[in-house]
Amino acid sequence: MNLYEVIQWGNESDNPVTGGPNGADTCFLVRAESVEQAATLVDRELSRMPSQHVKPWASAVYLLGTELGSASAPRLLRGPYVQNAYRYGWRHWYRLEHGAPWLEEPLGD
Repeated sequence: MNLYEVIQWGNESDNPVTGGPNGADTCFLVRAESVEQAATLVDRELSRMPSQHVKPWASAVYLLGTELGSASAPRLLRGPYVQNAYRYGWRHWYRLEHGAPWLEEPLGD
């Protein structure tokens, strides 16, 4: 299983400085077999949350590494937590709209 950080750009706070679509991001740590599986788990969670200020779906997925434990079920491990999402050189995928295919960006970008 892989470990992913799945990101919704922005957060639901109405604070004009730290909230909304340009504020810190809403992130989830996920154990899953694929980018699509990780995003599906997060999209399901986001659909249960309010979405007045931000889009109610994940926009980015970063591959953090491989889980070495014996657990085999995909699941949300942490989140939502709000922080600025940084890539740190990890492999990463983006989509522009809900239901669009995930596109991997080259590591140099």
